[in-house]
Amino acid sequence: MELTTLVIYDIEDDWARTRVSEACKDFGLERIQYSCFRGQLSRNKRGELYERFRKIQRSWESRWRKDFPESRIQMSDSPDIPDQRAVAKWHPAFKILIQPLCEKDIRSASYPYLFVDVIGLTRKREDE
Repeated sequence: MELTTLVIYDIEDDWARTRVSEACKDFGLERIQYSCFRGQLSRNKRGELYERFRKIQRSWESRWRKDFPESRIQMSDSPDIPDQRAVAKWHPAFKILIQPLCEKDIRSASYPYLFVDVIGLTRKREDE
């Protein structure tokens, strides 16, 4: 059964943001605002889209580690800040919500978040 599904995201990195919007278009979703897409997706297609977002996050992570090798990265299925204590400060690098619009299916919302403990970035900003 296909349900109208919203995908809303907030991603600072241009490379990753472009990949997320391309993934939404590949799944037939229609852009309704700059970082918001809507369309009909089955539960399986939502799962495939979620995995595609995770793949984008892993690619971004490997690129990030080149510039900030000391930073810790924590994937999360929740918008809550990770339980692990941060050395510097947990910063949500990816905020993505995949939300089916049906009351009975509301609990199946997916949150492919990625948090970064931004050690090197904090030092870099202090130097500037």
